[in-house]
Formats: sequence, C-alpha cells, structure tokens
Amino acid sequence: MEFLISFVLLLLQGMRIFLVLGTLLPYILPADNALRLGIARIIDPVLRPLRKLIKPISGFDFTPLVLYMLLILIESLIKRFLVPLVLK
Repeated sequence: MEFLISFVLLLLQGMRIFLVLGTLLPYILPADNALRLGIARIIDPVLRPLRKLIKPISGFDFTPLVLYMLLILIESLIKRFLVPLVLK
C-alpha cells in the first residue's frame, strides 16, 4: 500500500511539472515542436473538462492555474489522510 501511495504522489508531481511546461513552452517553442505537442497530449485531456466549466476571462485561460491548485490539494489530502493510515 505504501508503494501505491508513493506512486500516486509521484504521478501527481509529474503532472504538475508537465502542466508548468505545457503552460510555458508555447511562449518559447513553435507550434509544431514535438516536445510541445507531446506535453499537450498529456495535459489537454485533463484540462478539457475544466475549460468547459471555466471560460477565459479577458482572453486569459485560468484552467492551468486551477488544475495546478487542484493537484496540490489532492496531494495534500493524500499526505494528510492516507499516509498516516498506512504507517500505522
């Protein structure tokens, strides 16, 4: 069980890293770059449902920020409630 929780926490951290890269790379790399397209394939399916709920405000898309905060919240809930149960 400890391994599973560690694996989920690692996945959440990786998703946060991909989210930051996916947000910053469009400003640096051209649209047809393979790295940019690969990261977009990972992040877009997660952002798509949030984009239906949260519309851009003045042309600014807040969904990556909301997803980042959700990932942090999920990670902190796992650390607060599941880790103590496993370590008992």
